[in-house]
This record gives sequence, structure tokens and C-alpha cells, in this order.
Amino acid sequence: MTQNDKKINFLICLADAVGFPLGIAFFSTQTILPAFLDHCGASPATLGALTGLSSLLILGPGLLTVGVLQRLKHVRYWLFWVALIERLFLLPLAFLAPLWGTTHPSWLIIATFIGFCGHSLAMGFNIPAYWTAIGKTIPLHWRGRLFGIAGGIAGVCTLGTEWLLRHVVLGSGFPGGYGLGFGIGFAILTVTIIPFLFLREPDGRASESEKGESAPARLDFARLLAVWQADSQFRQLSYSQVVFALTQVASPFLALFAARRFGATNTDLALYTAVSIFAGSVAALLIGWLADRWGNRPMVALACVAAAGGFLFAILAPSGGAFAVVFVLWALATAGVDLAASNLMMELAGEPSQIPLYSALYNIVRAIPRMVAPWLGGVAVGLVGYGPLMGVATIAALGSLVLLQAKRR
Repeated sequence: MTQNDKKINFLICLADAVGFPLGIAFFSTQTILPAFLDHCGASPATLGALTGLSSLLILGPGLLTVGVLQRLKHVRYWLFWVALIERLFLLPLAFLAPLWGTTHPSWLIIATFIGFCGHSLAMGFNIPAYWTAIGKTIPLHWRGRLFGIAGGIAGVCTLGTEWLLRHVVLGSGFPGGYGLGFGIGFAILTVTIIPFLFLREPDGRASESEKGESAPARLDFARLLAVWQADSQFRQLSYSQVVFALTQVASPFLALFAARRFGATNTDLALYTAVSIFAGSVAALLIGWLADRWGNRPMVALACVAAAGGFLFAILAPSGGAFAVVFVLWALATAGVDLAASNLMMELAGEPSQIPLYSALYNIVRAIPRMVAPWLGGVAVGLVGYGPLMGVATIAALGSLVLLQAKRR
């Protein structure tokens, strides 16, 4: 690739990296979706089950795509079309929310399950392709700044997002306002993936015709096992992230916890969502900048500390306004895991051709705990309340930090 190609690719990937957090904010699984399901009469266990099932569908299918992606010279078309399908699964909710919200709320809950599970399944098939595209088109020392700059731009857009959430989505009330939110989110997410069609992607290494080899059509489990046994640093990262996934016993219920403790209003909900976007944007900018200089591992450690602090403060917060700090810290933790831990995974993979394999293995080892933890949390709420779940999540975040910092063998 020429220097001009790299700059164009940077801008294309930047558009998606900005559009994704802005679009997803309008049906945020941390704030908007819990309130939406609560209006529909769904229980915390239902929210936990949806969150857990979505996580499994995001993390699991990558195993099925590794062999296919390794045979493709270019992944940009796969990336675009699967991403479009991913977004189309959510579009019907823009129409079904106002149609069924007050007349058939149970139907709407089922439709939400189908929409989000389809969305998550498509995303699961696409994650290895996304990281492969990043690995092939964005130089290693540019990746941190890519997500950092994207976070900064998204942060600037926070005021507009907060206004729309407060006055259009939440201000219009349930169910019509939430339907508008699904529509706005779909539009933003779709527009910002179109540039992927023009990605200047070099030929893939996986087409090994020059070497007289061919990539397997299916995932080779022997190769997965070989990677797992040979790469102790990858195992350590995976163990740490498995434990970190246990914070999901509490994270889907933060907004509901605030509502139960302080009677959080639509204004508070819009504030929490906007704060999450802004904090996540600043965190991405900071973590991306620091990761390019200090490395990704320290940033993953920072994420663990932020998560522990956030869940602890959720227990101690004196008011609904102060509770916004919880979402600041959780956004910092999420940015550290999504950005630094994923970049560390790609760093350990080394060659771009190895990224689909590492990505699939990395996702699958986290899939079961991320599926089970939210469901268990939703069930436990009715037995012990929200506070103890926040304590469990605090311990899980600190345990993840200990495993990450343990002496490598």
C-alpha cells in the first residue's frame, strides 16, 4: 500500500469507528434498552437473558468464519454486506415499537429478542472480518490513534446526541420515541459503513497459491489447540478476560439500579447515555494515545481498575446525578477492553493472516461466561437485589487485574 492508500483507509475506518458508538447510543444496551424493556413489562431476568444470548451470538460464530476469511483475498465486501444485514435486523423495531408498545408489549419483547439476536449473530460472523480488515489496512502504530481520534470526534458529537435522546427519543415517550431511536440509530450505523466498499485492501495472505498451499475451508481445531498451547501470553490475556466477563452479572442493570435507588428520570437516562458516549470517546482517545506509547497491556489493567471503581461507586453513589460517574468509569473500562485488549490480541497474533484465528479463539473462550453472567445476574436480582451484584462485579474486575498482572510463564 502507498502512503495515500493508508491515509484513505484510515479515514474509511474512522467513519465507522465514529458512527458505531453514535448510532448504537440510540438503543444503548446499558441505558436505553433496559428502560425500553422495562416499559414493556420485561423482568431483569429477561434483560439478562437477552444480554447473555446476544453476547454468545457475538462471540461464538467467528469460529465458523475463520477458514472462509483465510481463503479470501479481500474481506471488504464480506465486511460491508454482513454489517448491512446486522443493521437491518434492528430496523423493524423502529416500526414495531410504536405499533405494539401499548397494545401487544409481549409481542414487542419477542420482536426485540429476534432483532437483537439476529443483529448479534451477524456481528459475530463479522468480527473476525473487521479485525482482519484493520490488521491489513491500518499500520500497527496507527491503530491506537485511529480509535482515539474516532473517540474524540464522537465526543464532540455528544451534545447533539444528548439533545436528540432527551427531546426526541425519550422526550417523545414510550413507545413512539423509542421507535424513533431505533430509526435514527439504524440510519447512522448504515451510512457510516458504506465507505468500507472503497477500502484499499491489499491481497490477503491467506490465499497461499504462490506457496502451493491453500487455507482450509473449515476451521482447523488442531490449529486452535496449537495456538492455545504455544502462546502463553494469549492464554494469560484470555484467562483475565474470562474473569472480567463476570462483571456482566451487574453491568446490564446499572440504569435499572439507578432508577430503583433514586427514581432516575428520562433526563437522567439521557444524561447517563450522553455521559457514556462522551466518556467512552475521551477514554478511547486517551487509551489509544497511551497504548501507542506504553503498550496495550497497561491499558487493559487500567480498564480493570476503572470497572472495579465503577461498580463500587454504584453502591456508594449519593444521588442520581452522581450516579453518572458510574457510567464514566464503566465507559473507561469498556474502552480499555474493546480497544486495548483487542489490539493486544492482534499484536499477539502477529501476521494479519493469523488474526481471524486469534480473534475467533479469543471470542469463544469468553463466550460462555458472557452468556451466563447476565442471565444469572437477572435471576439473582429478585433474590438479593442489585447491591450484592455490584459487589460481585467489583471482585471480578479486581480478579481480572490480578490474572493479567501475574508473572507470565
